[in-house]
Amino acid sequence: MITSPLTPRRTPLARVTWKPLLAGLKSLACFFVLFANAAEAHAEEEKSGKAAKDWEASKEDPRRWEFLPVPNIGGNSDVGLELGVAFGIVRFYDDAKPYKWLLGGVFITSFKDEDGHFRTVQQFHALRLDVPGLFGGRVRINTIVNFGRNVIARWNGLGNASTLEGLPPGPDRARQGQFTSEQVRLRSVVRVKTGTPFDAAFSTNLRYEFPSIYEGSKIQYDAAHAGIPGTEPAFLTTLATGFIVDTRDNEFAPHRGVYYQAGIGGTVGSAERVAYGETFASLSSFIPLGNKLTFFNRVVASYQFGRVPFYDLAQGNAFLPQAMVGGDRGVRGVPGARYAGHVKMMANYELRSTLIPRFRVLRWKLQVGNTAFLDLGRVWNDINSSASDGKTPGIHYGVGGGFFFQWDRTSVFRVEMAYSPSDHPRNGFPLSYYIANGLTF
Repeated sequence: MITSPLTPRRTPLARVTWKPLLAGLKSLACFFVLFANAAEAHAEEEKSGKAAKDWEASKEDPRRWEFLPVPNIGGNSDVGLELGVAFGIVRFYDDAKPYKWLLGGVFITSFKDEDGHFRTVQQFHALRLDVPGLFGGRVRINTIVNFGRNVIARWNGLGNASTLEGLPPGPDRARQGQFTSEQVRLRSVVRVKTGTPFDAAFSTNLRYEFPSIYEGSKIQYDAAHAGIPGTEPAFLTTLATGFIVDTRDNEFAPHRGVYYQAGIGGTVGSAERVAYGETFASLSSFIPLGNKLTFFNRVVASYQFGRVPFYDLAQGNAFLPQAMVGGDRGVRGVPGARYAGHVKMMANYELRSTLIPRFRVLRWKLQVGNTAFLDLGRVWNDINSSASDGKTPGIHYGVGGGFFFQWDRTSVFRVEMAYSPSDHPRNGFPLSYYIANGLTF
């Protein structure tokens, strides 16, 4: 790791008005209220739809296996071309919902043209084991172990109006907004049925983070001048608890239902006095508009407080953390992890159509669908200080569409394009592509 040559100095955070925060909250709240009303209006349709099984399910063997080993060819505008392998083994058995167990994995390396050189920029290897029917069907345990390394991970500073302008020139200007992210993680979420629509949820996240900092980079400057932690290697432990409401008819490509998560979490680290808490909520609704068209909406909010390491400040949700304002599962079109802050809000609205009937390719059933979406998001450095957040509502957005393929029940692959004018470094052309496993939510 490169240590900072800069003289450490703390700069107090300026106190400014709450108006940008309130304006952003009102904007996202309006969208949430609008589509929450739409979900209520479709409640009766959802209730009647749950009683009917689609024609494929009625003809499937209740004690079947699904096995799909495939080469993984994907990528996105942030990390370039991804190559590797992925697999999924799923056991269905009678009335076990959504399956008896699932074992999946992905092993990928990405390559990107950086400064005229096509080179390796990211590795991601993960294994997942999901067992829903433990202890008489009352307990579900979903465990993921992964290793990740990204030599062009992004850090542009804290706040909704963060920028690299004014940063002292370094030896490599292209690296000023980057660092090398590297970690090993073991995450597990336990869901316990309570006899009500609310499942109790408990999560653990054990990880070792060992980032490397580029000389003259923004994070090197922020660590030295603002005391932002996270530049030293550290073991971190996160414990979280809350509730989950899940009425989706299909977890991989749902047509109706809701998926709500909310809770609180706490994280402690072995270095730099890292210790912080988080409150979070993620509310997803799936509203059928006939048999072939579905409207989806998701609202996510996260508030982190304490000494948060910089690489966690772009993420939200202590159960299964993910980047929010930027990236293929957040605000699409905005560069991944571009915006970071203690307070984050995001809203996704999407139409999915499946106009083409399912058909067979060899032994697999294939479904082809289309998507059109609008994503919105904003971050705040702190609820009491918004000097780096700007003085406008500052809603970042992405709009786009694409298509997806669903093999059998559990394997989904999507291709999407998104337009967003928010801080795009890609030669001034604000269009991003995403080729990935799984739908966005």
